[in-house]
Amino acid sequence: MYSIGKFSKICNVPVKTLRYYDDIGLLTPSYIDPVTNYRYYDYEKIQVMKKIMLLKSFQCSLSTIKELIESASRLQWTSVLEHKICDLEYQKEQISKQIEEMKMLKMQIEKETSIIPGPVLSSCYIENRKEITVYAIRKRIKIKFIDQLVKNLFDRVYAFNLVVNGKLMSIFHERDLNQKEADVELLLPVNDTNKIDGCKILASGIYACTTVKGPYSELDVGYKVLESWIREQNLTQIGKGIEIYEKGLVPSNFNIRDIRPDLNRHPSEFITKICIPVNKN
Repeated sequence: MYSIGKFSKICNVPVKTLRYYDDIGLLTPSYIDPVTNYRYYDYEKIQVMKKIMLLKSFQCSLSTIKELIESASRLQWTSVLEHKICDLEYQKEQISKQIEEMKMLKMQIEKETSIIPGPVLSSCYIENRKEITVYAIRKRIKIKFIDQLVKNLFDRVYAFNLVVNGKLMSIFHERDLNQKEADVELLLPVNDTNKIDGCKILASGIYACTTVKGPYSELDVGYKVLESWIREQNLTQIGKGIEIYEKGLVPSNFNIRDIRPDLNRHPSEFITKICIPVNKN
């Protein structure tokens, strides 16, 4: 026989819990001393306690555990255990699924980190650009709302029934990086027309150019490299740079009535041409 204190240590169950189990008739002592009222437990009670602890780990209620402990029905035990086994197998399957999803997310994050460390720039070069007719819209906005300005541009082009014949372009007349604002002008090459307010001629001229492959957030690198090259070539910048979005959020086969971002293209695959007007000294 084990005293309640010794039994508590063997089963790793608090004495208070053993007394409560006795009170509700879940686990009664093997012997209670009539004089001292001390509780004693025999070896068989250890096996019963192990069953109770196991069933508790299955989130069984104490009333269900009491019913099973008192039951001699092997069928009832089998039914409960099979149900719990199925439940645990399902949890195991869900946990395995979550682990695989986390592994995939980890790989994507690692791939993202390796893909977007920096842009890929072409060599700088000189280009003689011809004048073109464009439809333009200009506004000072928060940079995060540029997508909405692009949509407004295409809405107007569609409303005026203009025929687009080139890539989307932009000119940033002013950027406030602290306020994350910009005075930006968006332009779309269109078939020649002088009757629509908003159409204008983008002048011909000599431009220093480079192509940047990478996310738009990295275009500043392209500007710095190009501006440095302009100085090295003894050229003079005579106007704001033009960004031409060769491949980006606007798909090449866009529907002008329902322009949407090309979410299938990864930012690392964006291709933007930067053109800065220059004079030869």
